[in-house]
Amino acid sequence: MSTAGRTLRLMALALLAVSFAARANHAARGVPLKAEEVSFAGATDVIRLAGTLTRPGNVPKAQRLPAVVLIHGSGPNDRDETLYGHKPFLTLAEAFTASGYAVLRYDKRGVGASNGTPKGATLIDYAADAEAAFDYLKSRPDIDGARIGLLGHSEGGMIAPLIASRRADVAWLILLAPPTVNGREIVQYQNAQGALDRGATEKAALEAADSARALFDIVTSDLPETERDARLLAALRQVREARNLPEAFVEGQRNTLMSNWFRHILTYDPVPALQAVKQPALVLFAERDHQVPPSLNEGPARAALAGNPAATVRVLPDLNHLFLMTHSGAVTEYPYIKGSLGQGLLDALHDWLDRRASPESSARTPS
Repeated sequence: MSTAGRTLRLMALALLAVSFAARANHAARGVPLKAEEVSFAGATDVIRLAGTLTRPGNVPKAQRLPAVVLIHGSGPNDRDETLYGHKPFLTLAEAFTASGYAVLRYDKRGVGASNGTPKGATLIDYAADAEAAFDYLKSRPDIDGARIGLLGHSEGGMIAPLIASRRADVAWLILLAPPTVNGREIVQYQNAQGALDRGATEKAALEAADSARALFDIVTSDLPETERDARLLAALRQVREARNLPEAFVEGQRNTLMSNWFRHILTYDPVPALQAVKQPALVLFAERDHQVPPSLNEGPARAALAGNPAATVRVLPDLNHLFLMTHSGAVTEYPYIKGSLGQGLLDALHDWLDRRASPESSARTPS
């Protein structure tokens, strides 16, 4: 296309465009949304994932829409990423759909209406499930396969770059609180910060971190599995006795620490996948996140994406790991927080999507 033609095209798009925020507000005043229950094969044909596909109710079915797959964090998450009554993925789906996108969110394997089991699964398996969701969208005649993005939260923020690094057909990425250091650093931080949030002294929090470090040394060792398990069991019993914890602590921690998922996450390095991302990417951290803190993760994110001129990294004030308005950021505060996703997050998404990835701007060159 000539320079004059491109200019006319962009002028026309500018006249037609309505901001993400304005469209979302308009939807809140009554623009209908259509929700379709869907299912598709996951990483293997044995795994069947169930989810919800939402699309604007005022758009003809024949119109091919841009779309996004929502990829959850760790744990047994349903399609809304429900936690303590909060449903961040439901809110995101409504905002994106109201703004002209089709949105696919799904129950993780073994959760809700999805079959399969999380037993034995690692980050790589969950990435294969998310990639299957992406391919499902591409297969639909009502979706524009050239305009499908990925939004990953927390662990999903590691999965999305893993997919995008090997798939040029991923149009864009939004990463919310993505870990950008190995899982060991993250979990050691969480142990210490969690102790402080529960009222422990700084000395006790450091002891908790040291205790976790010793357990992780056992878990990641090259010992035969039976010997590794025996040493871990003995170490957990010492922790239980020292802290006067119930017996159930030992078995619960043993099952988690010896799982394939946990062993893999302790040593997984998210940086190579981030470095390989060439698509437009928005990376958002929450200032008061006590699970994936910016103090550990913002710097590595900026360094890993330094070669990508279409990448933006920001820290949003006053939000926690779930991107809710918070006083402290502590996980213990989650059940008591009222309200939905912070306006700061929605505004950041509105601004970035309108400039880089909105339905009307697919022909634009990223600035």
